[in-house]
Amino acid sequence: MREPRVAQVLRETGRTFIALGVLVLLFAGYQNWITDTTQHRSQSALQREVTKVITGKPVTSVVGPNTPLPTSKDPGVGHWLGVISIPTISLSQVIVDGTDKSQLQLGPGHYIGTAMPGEAGNVGIAGHRTTWGRPFRNLDKLRKGDHIFITTPRAAVMYRVVWIRIVSPNDTSVVAPTSTPSLTLTTCNPPYSAASRLVVRAELGAVGKIHTNTPISTVTTKQSSPLLKNQEHYPKWPVLIYGLLLALILITGELRRRRSSRQVVATVATLVLALPVTLLWFNAIAHVLPAGI
Repeated sequence: MREPRVAQVLRETGRTFIALGVLVLLFAGYQNWITDTTQHRSQSALQREVTKVITGKPVTSVVGPNTPLPTSKDPGVGHWLGVISIPTISLSQVIVDGTDKSQLQLGPGHYIGTAMPGEAGNVGIAGHRTTWGRPFRNLDKLRKGDHIFITTPRAAVMYRVVWIRIVSPNDTSVVAPTSTPSLTLTTCNPPYSAASRLVVRAELGAVGKIHTNTPISTVTTKQSSPLLKNQEHYPKWPVLIYGLLLALILITGELRRRRSSRQVVATVATLVLALPVTLLWFNAIAHVLPAGI
């Protein structure tokens, strides 16, 4: 006796929703683990580059709230600036210049147009909180008075946290110039949402160290990274192409499975073909989603 048409539709609909649920769970895993692994590898490569440059023995010099570093040229998008360290939350990451997706996928990004570390004005730095290494995951654990260190080829400087606030994601005033040499860190809030922004403001408050191998009055060298080359805004068409290809593989595989006497073999073959396409599809989706920092 043939299965009623309504029952067939319900069964196929149920299978479809189960498949979609599995894909959502797999994508969540990709976002949380695969992107983290990719970012950690990028950070390791950047750390090696930074170590090669920041090798000179520093000597003590007056760098503080009343005597910040002289202004230098912004190295520009696609170059690393130095290392940010926050002992309270066990953070140590290389900062890259720029806050587009390609920069934030490598590490915390310096807002273009804001001051450079140690200079007068406001140094703005953004970072992911839930994906791509989640460098700013624990910013909410900082408290007033906590220390934030930034080391560049010019100097090692320290900032002290003065306040922590939650603002609208469209509030750009937090990275506006300030009369006191400041540092502003921003990330999404709450975790897994970009509904608002968590902002940490710190002020320059310590004697820094000027590196003897880099004269502070002539620092214009761009610290380039091959990891940042050829990274543009990602197109949306791969999402459609890989999605259609994945659907074709799954549908074709299901049809072959039903007609085959060796259903297990047919299922395994379909999964082997679908896995790399699924990863490519997830990667394409991740690149066109809002930064959600």
